[in-house]
Amino acid sequence: MRRNVAVFLLLIVLTGCGNLLIPTTEQPDDQFLNFVVMGDNRPANVFRPEQPYIYHKAVTEAVALNPVLILNTGDLVLGYDALSQEKATEEFDNFEEATAPIREKDIPLYITMGNHAGYTKFARQAYNNRYKHKNTGRLYYSFDVKNSHFIILCSELEGEESQITGKQMEWLKMDLKGVKNKHIFVLLHRPLYPKIKHLKNSMNKYPEKRDKLASLFKKYNVDMVFVGHVHVYNFSVVAGLSQVIAGGSGAPLAGTINAGGFNHFFHVIINGDDIDYRLLPLQNEVLLAAQLISEGRIQGAISLAEKAMEILPGHPMPNIVATVGYKLAQQPMEYDAGITALKSILKSEEEVYFRLGEFCLDVNLLDLADLFLSKALDMANNSFKILYHYGKLKMAENQYAIALEMYKKTLLLTNDDYFKRDIEKQIKILEEKIK
Repeated sequence: MRRNVAVFLLLIVLTGCGNLLIPTTEQPDDQFLNFVVMGDNRPANVFRPEQPYIYHKAVTEAVALNPVLILNTGDLVLGYDALSQEKATEEFDNFEEATAPIREKDIPLYITMGNHAGYTKFARQAYNNRYKHKNTGRLYYSFDVKNSHFIILCSELEGEESQITGKQMEWLKMDLKGVKNKHIFVLLHRPLYPKIKHLKNSMNKYPEKRDKLASLFKKYNVDMVFVGHVHVYNFSVVAGLSQVIAGGSGAPLAGTINAGGFNHFFHVIINGDDIDYRLLPLQNEVLLAAQLISEGRIQGAISLAEKAMEILPGHPMPNIVATVGYKLAQQPMEYDAGITALKSILKSEEEVYFRLGEFCLDVNLLDLADLFLSKALDMANNSFKILYHYGKLKMAENQYAIALEMYKKTLLLTNDDYFKRDIEKQIKILEEKIK
């Protein structure tokens, strides 16, 4: 019988990571293995299309651990805005650019499909072209490394979302049946047992099928099921089955810090029969700086943003937060330098002022949001995203007539069903307020 040493470290989240050494008898090389689990690194929204700052940091720190392989729990891209093959390709290209340090070290990266890659036919096709198994052409497969067996499942097969069924289930049964004397790790996107969010659209959407899957895992002594979908860390044992939600590599976090709502990834170290699961929280300087900005703690925000700029100089978000901080702190030279840096990064003056305005609106700095969005609007008075955010701003300022005018203009500028529904809803609310 296996003897597992499971160590879940909730380290001090705001001060970075630490190490815990587990005394264990040294094993032959074929009994020693380490790997990383991360995922749900997608951008926050269509207005911040680049891979998040914290994903770049997660990649750098993960590579420094020299893992034998890396598992990704899915949701690499936004997906729902991939309304053309060109846009879908661009989004996955952006993911690969951020993932380059892993590729450059020749560390095998195994990815399970997330629901965001299935939102449009273009995103699904782009994902399939890049990440399906080269030999089988499937999105589910398995492989062995030393004393461990890894199973990559797909909870997003077209027409079979939120379930493992049909041919995939039959394949899984045969695969597990053939595993002898190895640790078994399973990777899929949607949790069997979700927490905090996605409580009705995870694997429990079909409870009988979920329970059959769980019973199969328990029958073959699966060591751990790694999942994502919910942007938190969570460890649970349900009727003897262990599950880790590792969804904290970049997408907007869910829940409080105490509920697992912090950026993180996992480092798993296997030494013979012992398995050491190390939860490694990530300090997100950009997120913390934004929080400090909203609290009026400007110098602290500037310090954190400047630290993030040193870590990742070319990423727009640290520069945006710092530039807003300089404006609030009345540091004109630094502010001008920030604008210049952002023009170099974003390649467009209009985009610079839009992104500054979008951020200020997000942290409720309405006066500054008005300043920046007005500048952007002067440069592009027919831009959907600028008009849309200007409408949101005027609604927040209770200037309902102007907000209504902006929303009516934006409605003519988009074919996106999500935005159309949202704008039509806001128009109805504003018309009632103006009556």
